[in-house]
Amino acid sequence: MKNVNTSVNGSTEVYAVIGCPISHSFSPVIHNTMAERLGRNFIYTALRVEPEALESAVKGAYALGIRGINVTVPHKKAVMDMLCAIDKRALAVGAVNTLKYTENGYEGYNTDVIGSYYALKNAGYDIRDKAVLLTGAGGAGNACAVMACDSGCRSLTIANRTVEKAEELADNLRKHYSCDINTMRLADIHSLEKCDIIINATTLGFGDKRALTPIEDRSFFKDKGVEFVFDVIYPKTRLLNEAEEEGIPTLAGFDMLVYQALAAEEIWFGEKFDIDTQKEICALLWEYYKENM
Repeated sequence: MKNVNTSVNGSTEVYAVIGCPISHSFSPVIHNTMAERLGRNFIYTALRVEPEALESAVKGAYALGIRGINVTVPHKKAVMDMLCAIDKRALAVGAVNTLKYTENGYEGYNTDVIGSYYALKNAGYDIRDKAVLLTGAGGAGNACAVMACDSGCRSLTIANRTVEKAEELADNLRKHYSCDINTMRLADIHSLEKCDIIINATTLGFGDKRALTPIEDRSFFKDKGVEFVFDVIYPKTRLLNEAEEEGIPTLAGFDMLVYQALAAEEIWFGEKFDIDTQKEICALLWEYYKENM
């Protein structure tokens, strides 16, 4: 029958992202695109949840049978108290961004860790046995730090504007990983002897800081032997542009955004995406983003 939408029916599962604010979220585009691309019968929406309503929202979602939830600012830490189990990577990060429905309650995961790993792997860079410089010790920095340690980096140096925040992150990482972990002020990174890969998780290069970069002296790239530069910000930042001008491969953060969403679906549906599917979906969503966002 014409004009009758049968794509949503009594068997359609519901997934969502919760946060405050939430209207800006790109997650519904990502997951509903994947539902159509993969032929899965679910819908995904964005739900605004005020901080004081988080516990009742999680309990209500579980009672309604919402099968999976992504969690964004400001709930990533607070939601941890409402879960029946938490994955070890999420514990190491100290934040949860993905909930999976189980018979005992929601389990918590952090797919930013997996998403950053997929992004680097699919770009052809292996972080194992590498000397990593991480600039920034906030939420994205925590996830990238866990990814580096979990992937077997040789050393991790966390550089932050305030070294106390870097030390706090380093102390937590040392509880879970045995790799060499060091900290320093962001202003002191030129004292490093070696740096194979730079991961920027600061806000330098974003918004009103778009003209800024954590690497002010571009001689750093060659002097320290930098092989690869990954910036969690997208689109390309000054950091990435200057690295490319020095002949160094780079990666912007859009891939991480898509791959952390793919990782959430792997958790929810219990299956892995092959690399070709990962890259195809990422390219499709990048084209959409460029044209519409």
